[in-house]
Amino acid sequence: MNDLHRLVTDRLCVLLDFDGPVCSVFAGISSRRVAEQLGAAMGIDLPPHLDATSDPFELLEYAAQISPEIAVATEQELTRLEVEAVAVATPTPYTHELIREASARHGGSVAIVSNNSVAAIDAYLRAHGLRTHVAGIYARTSATTRLKPSPDLLTDALASLRADASTASFTGDSVTDIQAAHAAALPAIAYANKPGKVERFAPYAPAATITSMSALLDAVRGESISQ
Repeated sequence: MNDLHRLVTDRLCVLLDFDGPVCSVFAGISSRRVAEQLGAAMGIDLPPHLDATSDPFELLEYAAQISPEIAVATEQELTRLEVEAVAVATPTPYTHELIREASARHGGSVAIVSNNSVAAIDAYLRAHGLRTHVAGIYARTSATTRLKPSPDLLTDALASLRADASTASFTGDSVTDIQAAHAAALPAIAYANKPGKVERFAPYAPAATITSMSALLDAVRGESISQ
């Protein structure tokens, strides 16, 4: 039995990051376009590196440094843009089946843990008929939500689901996901969905690394896996 199969067989609570493992949030509306719209809505002069960023979360972090009022307004606008984006997001192959099958296992549960907004995640899951298969969404609700790499969202998920670190695993596609999992004493399954990520993740010692969500689906099904 390889490490991934053991993780999924022994830990029935499957925690998933959203953008990447579940869908490509900004596939239909690019992250650059979202960042441009968010920056314009902030109504302030931005440093050059932020004026050219393709990462909306950099703008959200900057807004928090300006004032609580700008932080709240920026977070609300980002939520609106995320909800718009998930309406045309590209589903990650195999993950919809994974969610359905993992949640149907005896004693199994699936939850989403993400820096994206609860509103956007909920909208996506409902649009794809997945909401009833997901036990909880632990994600951004305000400008003050402590986002990954903080472990807070993961520990909130475990507490709410009445699970503990010995019964759960977390799958994410970024270094901050791995760091958050480690801080929460959870095994991190690293989803290397782009070239170079396997090498980038290696120094952070994830419990397992996959290049397709089919590997996780196969593990849930109890099938043999080659990584």
